[in-house]
Amino acid sequence: MKAKQVFDKLIENWQVKAICFVISLFLYVIYQNQSVDKKVFSVPLSVESKNGFVSIQPHPRTVAVSARGKAEELAQVRESDLKAYIDLTYVSKDGSYDFPVLLTLSDSASVLNPLELKVTPESVRLRVEEEITSYVDVIPLISGKPAYGYSIKSVSVSPEQIPITGPKTMIENCKSLQTLNVTSSNAKRSFTSKTKVEKKGFFIKHDDIDVSVTVEIEELSGSKKFTKLPVKVVNLSPNLEIRGISSDVTVTLSGSLVSLDSFKPDEKFVTADASSITAPGTFYLALSYSVPKRFTLADGYTKNIPITFNLKKTEEAAPETHSEPIEEKITVVEGEAGELDEKVEEERKE
Repeated sequence: MKAKQVFDKLIENWQVKAICFVISLFLYVIYQNQSVDKKVFSVPLSVESKNGFVSIQPHPRTVAVSARGKAEELAQVRESDLKAYIDLTYVSKDGSYDFPVLLTLSDSASVLNPLELKVTPESVRLRVEEEITSYVDVIPLISGKPAYGYSIKSVSVSPEQIPITGPKTMIENCKSLQTLNVTSSNAKRSFTSKTKVEKKGFFIKHDDIDVSVTVEIEELSGSKKFTKLPVKVVNLSPNLEIRGISSDVTVTLSGSLVSLDSFKPDEKFVTADASSITAPGTFYLALSYSVPKRFTLADGYTKNIPITFNLKKTEEAAPETHSEPIEEKITVVEGEAGELDEKVEEERKE
């Protein structure tokens, strides 16, 4: 009887009791929804591998992670507390596979009440390949031109090779890497510059080391022709004076282009020794050149020129009264260097 009485009590006014239960359940759900918050994080996605295989195609840089939990606890979660990654550890051969996106929490986030986490996308399809390491040549990249009169003699780099790591097919096709640009603009002397090696895409990796690029600069050589040079006559007899001298003196010098451009012959650059001349007349005198040591005298220079000498006039000289005509006679004299000199003498006919 007691059991029947209890049952009767339970079903007494059951419609009202059912309505009350539904209302209380609805209130509970509302309360739970009001106390639970949602937060979305953008988390970097990495690829991990411990078996010598790597991805050979791009993957999403980030994934969206939505977290649900109590508002006060979600406020303590930071993006840095979440880690999203793809694990290639269980791959055994080259191919394309669908890899799940895995999540881990930091220690500080793990102590919170269980959070509801959902990642988007849940999986990523990747093509993987064996990872290998190889040494490749380092090629220096030089731009710009040295200063006028200079050129690049040689370029070297140290180290000459570096190791690179990446997918097998990519590494086998990579034979060299360039350095970042090194400029030689307006350089006048050799120099060494520190620089980096270029990044060859996302999948080929190498250490971020400094390399030394040495550029050896040298001066350019050339030649320059000088014409109509003045001639300085030395050791001239005090009784003689110059009546006429040729200006057709040409010389070609070889040496540094920069030095040649700035060189200007002085009045003592070309000389003619008149110590052997004692009488008036026209003589071919050998020329001497005072060439700086940094230059060399090229073939084809003027070796001798004709110079005409007169006797100096004196104030006490008596006027000439001869009525006979004066005749000029040219005498050819062989000089010390085997060259012929012309000597003009004036003789008076009786």
